[in-house]
Amino acid sequence: MTDQQSANSTDHRHARRESLVAMLHRLRLTPLSFAIATGTLILLVVGLVWSTNLIGSLRSDHVRWWLFALAAASAALQYLGYAIALRAAAEPHPPFASTFELEVAEAVTTVVTPESIGSMALSMRFLTRRGLSTPDAAAAAGLNSFVTTFVAAFFVPLGAIFATSSLNIAALKKDVPSSQWVIILVIILMAAGVTLLVKLPKLRHDAAGWAKTMGGYLRSVLTQPTRSLVMAAGELVTATGQVLCMALVLWAIGAPVHVAAILVIVQIAGAASNVVPVPGGLGAPEAILVAGLSSVGVGHDSAIIAALSYRMFMYWGPPIPGMFAIWHLRRSDAI
Repeated sequence: MTDQQSANSTDHRHARRESLVAMLHRLRLTPLSFAIATGTLILLVVGLVWSTNLIGSLRSDHVRWWLFALAAASAALQYLGYAIALRAAAEPHPPFASTFELEVAEAVTTVVTPESIGSMALSMRFLTRRGLSTPDAAAAAGLNSFVTTFVAAFFVPLGAIFATSSLNIAALKKDVPSSQWVIILVIILMAAGVTLLVKLPKLRHDAAGWAKTMGGYLRSVLTQPTRSLVMAAGELVTATGQVLCMALVLWAIGAPVHVAAILVIVQIAGAASNVVPVPGGLGAPEAILVAGLSSVGVGHDSAIIAALSYRMFMYWGPPIPGMFAIWHLRRSDAI
């Protein structure tokens, strides 16, 4: 290799390194956010295992381990749904395989950056690399978020109508220890307090801008109904994967399964994970899952096992393949 070629190779490596650092900065991937997410995961696992003896509970002849494997596999449906929705939002449509890989990669930014900030930045970087201008990429990512959030919010009252008959207040009071309710309440109140502390000062300032932006998205939905329906279908696939994952976990441990109630519970827990401005949601999603499952007759030990397993399959586990997806997308200059 000549001196000129060596110098060019060195310059290329430096350029790629600087590009990677710049991307991590835009994605808000900082040592602090990573430490918070890791700490939340460790505390969650240690606390739940210590307080409920989960390992001993799972060593039962009635546990069907193969259903846990299916539950883990069903988590891929959420990324399939995300890819369908984002691809429909962008014009021209990016390749489906690359879009699916992007959504798997965003499992990393979802965990280590608050409120999906890093995921939005990663989507925009991907779309601009596919030829969209920055304003068009921002519009596509924003429209996708608007439609899928609206559809997900619609699932909550719809599911609640069918889930009412499953609500078991008597079992809720009898089966769940009062000390566990105190822990759940403290976690939810802490998450709500942090959210209000961070968000409240900005809400009034941003309200007018949000209203104008939402109006633009609404016009896009009304003028392009086919495109919006495909995005809604993507969210439906995502919700199906979430409900299926939780249902399979409950079946695996012999707990009762109420599909409509599960739909409501996982949607509310997912909203808490996105809204709380701290990676991992300060444990609020897990607390909501435990409380929700307990309210429909799932025993408190089983509810904790189900909540932890679900979050591992749907939230804490996917960043592992997500890291490989980021590496491959970077190597192919897709992000």
